[in-house]
Amino acid sequence: KGAHQWLIEFINEPTDLEKFKEVLDATLREVNSDYDAKRYKNMILTPPVLTILPKGGFDNWLKTKNKLGGQNKIPRLANNREILEQILSVINT
Repeated sequence: KGAHQWLIEFINEPTDLEKFKEVLDATLREVNSDYDAKRYKNMILTPPVLTILPKGGFDNWLKTKNKLGGQNKIPRLANNREILEQILSVINT
């Protein structure tokens, strides 16, 4: 089984991260029938995994790519872990 992993940097972190995760999952299921089918009874996908980034973490990663500011296209989704691992390596140093 797999799961979507979300890297999130909050301006104001929710007081109940578990509730936030439940609402995120429910909303994804509502707007994306493919995701909903894969989440059915946790058969293919389990609930999303949240990784909370420290403030400035995403900007620090953008700096390493020389993409901070200006007209840069920011990746939103990926079918592999390449970008995710890059971001995690920057915030964990």
